[in-house]
Amino acid sequence: MSATTIRFLKAGMVYLLAGGLLGVLLSVPPSRDALYALHGARWGLAHAHLVLAGFVMMFIFGVAYHILPRFAGKPIHRDSWAMVHFWCAALGTASMACGFVHPTAAPLLWAGGAGQFAGIALGVANLRITIR
Repeated sequence: MSATTIRFLKAGMVYLLAGGLLGVLLSVPPSRDALYALHGARWGLAHAHLVLAGFVMMFIFGVAYHILPRFAGKPIHRDSWAMVHFWCAALGTASMACGFVHPTAAPLLWAGGAGQFAGIALGVANLRITIR
């Protein structure tokens, strides 16, 4: 497996652990009450983005970067694009999670969303060109 594929899979696992831990904390009344004591924090949205955008999306792209070039019978179009995609997605997800839990961090939420979208667009373009 390429280093980029491994990075996507490892980051996905870290996001799964973080999202799972947050999910457990949100399900136990004492910790849930303590978390929601922060006015304006949207912990449920942070949990969902950590698991869905962090784990699911990172894992899907990691597997796609490994399998699709093999199906196409040629190397990935640009490995450098995959690396940029990784950093956009990883930092974008972390920024979005922070933006959801701190009411004054809305710019992080916006920047994270833009970073995630840029990474997704770059990854889709890279994979599309590869399988063409």
